[in-house]
Amino acid sequence: MKLVEATGDARTIGRITGEALREEIREYWELTNQAARWQTWEGRWPVLRKTLEREIPLCLEEMEGTAEGANLPLEMILKINVPDYGNALDLPHECTNIGFSEGPDGPIWGKNNDGGEPGKQAPPVARLIRRNDGVPQLNWTFCGMLATIDGFNAEGLAVGHSSVGSVFAQSDHHVPIRLWAYEGLFRCRTTEEFARHMCAVPTRGKGYSSLVVDAGGVICSLESPCPLGQVRWPEPGETYMNCSNYYQLPTLSEADRRTPEGKPNAIARARMLDERFKGGKGRPRHRSYDAGAALPRRPEHLSPRWPRYEPHRVLDDRLVRRAKGALPA
Repeated sequence: MKLVEATGDARTIGRITGEALREEIREYWELTNQAARWQTWEGRWPVLRKTLEREIPLCLEEMEGTAEGANLPLEMILKINVPDYGNALDLPHECTNIGFSEGPDGPIWGKNNDGGEPGKQAPPVARLIRRNDGVPQLNWTFCGMLATIDGFNAEGLAVGHSSVGSVFAQSDHHVPIRLWAYEGLFRCRTTEEFARHMCAVPTRGKGYSSLVVDAGGVICSLESPCPLGQVRWPEPGETYMNCSNYYQLPTLSEADRRTPEGKPNAIARARMLDERFKGGKGRPRHRSYDAGAALPRRPEHLSPRWPRYEPHRVLDDRLVRRAKGALPA
């Protein structure tokens, strides 16, 4: 995975990113067949542009800069960042997020991403971004895409996502949710600020469940069947939460687009984690703690595509201090 570091205004950050990832962006475009997804681009782009200009103008500037730096058509970068998700979409992804309000060195966040067929995974990138007007952030995304709702900022605010889908109609008048979350990491410093930001406007996109934790240990899950957004808070006294590829709030339980095989798998993953960690059980207590090693093996009655749990993105106080040193405000 490449690491791209970029400092400056939004257009400069885009140019640096585009220059560094020119070939990888082309690879992503071909691999995901983005050209075939958009059949109505010409008629819809004027509305989409107005939405981007109104809600997230700096994201639009960064996309323009990315196209310039990569020497690729702007339309290509826009289609990558504002994908057209149909209501018939089936979601095979198996992504899990886990968080603890407290640990041996502070709050902990971990996630995996098991989307994509073996050998056909989209090229990923880590981006260390110091935009002139916002809190510096480090995010993980795919090449050409500004963000996937996975990252943390220099204030110690972290967020990770799981794809779920949405049964609701999508509107080009609504801001794309992944770009709205990306902008939120520039603007917000706490879990509560980020939750308010994400629920402030109707969004457009696939539909996600996300886990958010900050340096103060405040944790929540955002359940977002676009255009809606709801916040799920931990039970009183609970210091652990998870999210996977389904909505856990009862009012949203049927708002997903999971397959008949995928939804039971997602529920089983969340329940397994609850059994292991809920109520203070299995809480990380030692610096050498390995969350992946602590989890049981895949139950044999579940799908063979049960994901590996690899908490390779972890947030704790040491990391916050390190980030603040590496990412000057």
